[in-house]
Amino acid sequence: ILHSGLSDYEKYDEYRKIMEGRVKIVVGARSAIFAPLKNLGIIVIDEEHTPTYKQDTNPRYHARDVAILRGKYHNIPVILGSATPSLESFARANKGVYKLLTLSKRAGGSHLPKVKIIDMKEEVKHGNFILSKELTEKIKEKLARHEQIILLLNRRGYSSILTCRDCGNVLKCPNCDISLTYHKTSNTNRCHYCNYSVKNVRKCPVCGSDNMKDYGLGTEKLEEELNKKFKARVVRMDMDTTSRKGMHEKIIEDFGNHKYDILLGTQMIAKGLDFPLVTLVGVINADSQLNIPDFRSAENTFGLLSQVSGRAGRSDLLGEVIIQSYNPSHYSINLAKEHNYLKFYDEEMKIRKVLSYPPFYYITLVNISSRDYELGFSEANKIGTYLRKNLDNKTIVLGPSMANVFKINNVYHYQCIIKYKYDDKLNNVLTKLDEIYKVNNKVDISIDVNPIRV
Repeated sequence: ILHSGLSDYEKYDEYRKIMEGRVKIVVGARSAIFAPLKNLGIIVIDEEHTPTYKQDTNPRYHARDVAILRGKYHNIPVILGSATPSLESFARANKGVYKLLTLSKRAGGSHLPKVKIIDMKEEVKHGNFILSKELTEKIKEKLARHEQIILLLNRRGYSSILTCRDCGNVLKCPNCDISLTYHKTSNTNRCHYCNYSVKNVRKCPVCGSDNMKDYGLGTEKLEEELNKKFKARVVRMDMDTTSRKGMHEKIIEDFGNHKYDILLGTQMIAKGLDFPLVTLVGVINADSQLNIPDFRSAENTFGLLSQVSGRAGRSDLLGEVIIQSYNPSHYSINLAKEHNYLKFYDEEMKIRKVLSYPPFYYITLVNISSRDYELGFSEANKIGTYLRKNLDNKTIVLGPSMANVFKINNVYHYQCIIKYKYDDKLNNVLTKLDEIYKVNNKVDISIDVNPIRV
């Protein structure tokens, strides 16, 4: 087994076992794709659509691409498995680049769960801000039957923003262009980008008012709400509760042994878990991924909802899924309800074609960063001009523009997006650009080919 949670000694032992030919199977996360097996026969990339297969720091490799390269090198099959394949992989399967193998029945022969979408705009009118009336009733029903429940909320912490009701000031990270998240258990406000934390403030640092109020919903607040409303054993699974070694496995094992009735957590609970007693899955805020300014936001939403829905009714007991949304008419949410991947694929492909996004175009992202705001801005403009002048005239260059999170750890980020079908000049142009900025200690550039987020 190979993953980043192992100590250096454990990694060394596992690696040596592989090198000495004492193991037949290597199971692991992203970096396991480099395992030095001498007689490799097959590579399986499970949940191939998962964004975490792409490393977002140097070297920016994608485990799926490395798998395909190794497959060609060793002349062996590579299996890409997913209930919601990435659009790029499915498009290649449709074109015959990959061979498509379809599983039309669920493992074990169980039925897909019934899915219901709740419009939270209506629920809020009746004072139900966190749990809808229907989800509350269903949780009570399942608890009475001694069945288990999984609740997904893709935001950790207690609340997403702390703001002053008098002057409107939002408590922000001093190093990053992002609001701080309130964590009640530690009574701190934390930045999820640079790990800056400060004890919770009672008075507004701008106007001195003591009318500070937290808004938004995180897993901590949801846990508090569940403990108030139900007589149930609740366990939370997010980055905060699984940071200690072995906690991830312990929570899963305890929930599997029915030491808890309700498992709530972020997207880490959405896939790969198989609990026979789980008959209800609730998605608390299905819009969280849709509101991210990213061309893959609909694909990520559809994938996450489909994956978490698959946790319900995996044995003889029928499963139910309740999706709470402020945008219930969105095609990604409706088609996840219908378990209709093919229709979602067709809808999303129409949009991608019009907007020249993958799989119709390749994308390369050039990120320009500097501690000096003005210098970063001027160099980003120079890079944009250089790319337009030197690349093929069919290649689209967007930007420079501010990155989605503009300031992280006191560094300002700008970006240029390059869209192309084929450009034989691209590699040379980017290599030259990289060499120019290698010697610049005030401006950094990073080049990400086929980025996961732009």
